[in-house]
Amino acid sequence: MHKIYLLLIVPFLFMACQPALNTPPAAVDNQKLNSLMTLEVGDNQLYLQDFIQHVRAVDSVTSTSEFLKIQLSDDKQIVQLDVLPAMEHFVDLKIWVKGVVFSVPCRKSDKTAYVFTFHPQGKRYNRVQIAGQMNDWTPGNSPDLQLKESGLYEVTLNLSPGTYLYQMNLDGEQNHDDNNPVKVDNGYGKYNSVLQIEGVQEFLPVLLAKNSDNRKITVQVFNNAEKVFVYWQNYRLPDHFIRQGEEEITFDVPAEAYEMQRSFIRVWAANGYGVSNDLLIPLQNGKVLQDAKYLNRQDKHAQIMYFMLVDRFKNGNPDNDKPMNRPDVHPKADYHGGDLDGLLQKIEDGYFSKLGVNTLWISPLNQNPEEPYGFYAPMNTKFSGYHGYWPVSSSKVDYRFGSNDLLKKLVRDAHKKNMNVLLDYVANHVHELHPLYQQHPEFATNLYLPDGTMNVEKWDEQRLTTWFDTFMPSLDFSNPKVVDMMTDSAIYWLREFNLDGFRHDACKHVDETFWRMLTLKIKQNFPGKNPYQIGETYGSPRLIASYLTSGMLDGQFDFNVYDIANTTFAGVGGDLTRVWEVLQSSLQTYGHHNLMGYISGNHDKARFMGYASGDIKYGEDAKAAGWSREIGITDSTAYDKFALFHTFNLTIPGVPVLYYGDEIGMTGGNDPDSRRMMRFEGWNNREKTLWNKVSTLSHLRANNPVFMYGSFINLKNTPDTWVYARKYFADKAIVLINNSAKSKRIEVVLPDYFDKTAFKTVFNSNFKLTGNKLIVELPAYAAEVLI
Repeated sequence: MHKIYLLLIVPFLFMACQPALNTPPAAVDNQKLNSLMTLEVGDNQLYLQDFIQHVRAVDSVTSTSEFLKIQLSDDKQIVQLDVLPAMEHFVDLKIWVKGVVFSVPCRKSDKTAYVFTFHPQGKRYNRVQIAGQMNDWTPGNSPDLQLKESGLYEVTLNLSPGTYLYQMNLDGEQNHDDNNPVKVDNGYGKYNSVLQIEGVQEFLPVLLAKNSDNRKITVQVFNNAEKVFVYWQNYRLPDHFIRQGEEEITFDVPAEAYEMQRSFIRVWAANGYGVSNDLLIPLQNGKVLQDAKYLNRQDKHAQIMYFMLVDRFKNGNPDNDKPMNRPDVHPKADYHGGDLDGLLQKIEDGYFSKLGVNTLWISPLNQNPEEPYGFYAPMNTKFSGYHGYWPVSSSKVDYRFGSNDLLKKLVRDAHKKNMNVLLDYVANHVHELHPLYQQHPEFATNLYLPDGTMNVEKWDEQRLTTWFDTFMPSLDFSNPKVVDMMTDSAIYWLREFNLDGFRHDACKHVDETFWRMLTLKIKQNFPGKNPYQIGETYGSPRLIASYLTSGMLDGQFDFNVYDIANTTFAGVGGDLTRVWEVLQSSLQTYGHHNLMGYISGNHDKARFMGYASGDIKYGEDAKAAGWSREIGITDSTAYDKFALFHTFNLTIPGVPVLYYGDEIGMTGGNDPDSRRMMRFEGWNNREKTLWNKVSTLSHLRANNPVFMYGSFINLKNTPDTWVYARKYFADKAIVLINNSAKSKRIEVVLPDYFDKTAFKTVFNSNFKLTGNKLIVELPAYAAEVLI
């Protein structure tokens, strides 16, 4: 009895020795991490409900910076921030709620003035504009280029360091910049030029997690950190928790952390050049989590996602097959019979567990119309709603896929297998037969613009109002009734089917009001549950990042990294130095521990294998190619190239996303050829080998927190080889890639903090480590991971 008493009292004595914040760890506003906010010089607005559920309880908002002017609105909804040019690179914004201080980390934008020039090559234009990721592909969002005495056209753009895809708009004709030799295929028969803006990354502070015990954590510092910011959840640690030296920072874990099963430490540093990489350190009951066995499916950074179009995955119940079988619907655009029964069978037979994925993203399941719509003139065909993106119901599962009860069973069974289920949710539009539009056409935006032209497919110039087609009314989210109804619809799906989150379609076309209200309702309706929300936005990093706050989305798909990685590993454009430049830009924009989705492909792109095998030509219209001929695999080295792409996606920060069939190297042109029926039998040896590599990499990631929480370290980068590392306390991994047709002997000198590290290979390559010098022999189109 005395021994039991001692065991019970020891944890309390231990906690008593720890410094405490004296703040409520279970506070509702301390559950979801407040996102890092980027503030532009000048006026900024922050919406308090992104960080505080009950904004009326806010007392004040303050900061210690004299160069940040703060104004709280009377209704306490909005904080107006006026950033002066002299403001520090990093500041802590304090929100006071009934005497408790919640912090919002903020950094000053790193944009600088860049003079862009265009050489007309002897021609004269009435209007010269730039359209690209710097202005969300809308020429009118940037000033026109002006003709100078030098004969060049010029414009000054305010841009952050990084890479930007763009085209020149010359008197209304838009194409790549002939003056710029660096360009990438845009998949639609044209090219995008690439603009690189240099920065000062080499001078920024660098942080690496070094070691920990049960009470404190030590971080290595490089490049002179003048100021350090350490947060536990949404509380900033006061100075007396932190001991800062020139090369190390040590800080105490607050006593409150031992009261929460999962919480997080975050660290930033700043110097005169800017802000460091961030550290994200998960805690398990106050102790640093270093063993993957403590991870669970609620740990968002541990997700490995798999996306399938339900109709094209597996036919598990032929009784619900209802193809249109009409002469005006091409077989590629008709239903193929995939359903929830088929998906459930693959969950239960362990396919996904064996592959190593733990999160399923399911295409939309809403009831879709009975009749075909749309038209593709070259093939004289209409389309069925097999994909699910034309909803005529907001609560009913399409009978061609199954039923509401079947979806509930599928989610229950997935949870038993420790897998999450995300539903593809369509908020932007409904089908014209949807009761909402039938009864309230005023809830949609106008099909016609004031000048009489149709507002259809104006993706950028009418971003928030454009219709995707004449039969798909876009909803008007400037109407509070629409926002309320559609957010309630999303909440219905979460609650009714116990889903784990959403993939949100067409995010940039939906007003931010919707995303804020939806996330607020999720917080209010599901306390203790933190569903993952990832969006689809094609555009600039600035536009993509504008949706990434703790009051909106967790992540979006990083199409900018995908585009360059896809063409580089396929061998049709770009190189590994470009991939690193774009990835570096993403890490700087979204954070080194972001929740962005890094895809192997998707349903709106031509398959990787089509390019890698040479069956789709660089610069070709991949959609037309998929319709006009059978895309095969004529060069089997494409499988090796795809293995490199998978290695990259499964070892970088973020959430890796496998598109169905990419694990075996399925091929095809663009939509609908990229949506062929999944094959589970008759795999050739190449397909089996690729599947095994993907499975090995997925399990490697799932079992090693270094790939989820480790810092990313670029060690050596050339056009066709790349060596990078991940480091998380004592755990280290080194990834080596040879993206060339020749074998390579790769030599790299490892940093001193790799000293005395013993490595083992994942794919059995020959390597030699002498002191800090690593030598690895890699065959053509091969990769190795040392762990």
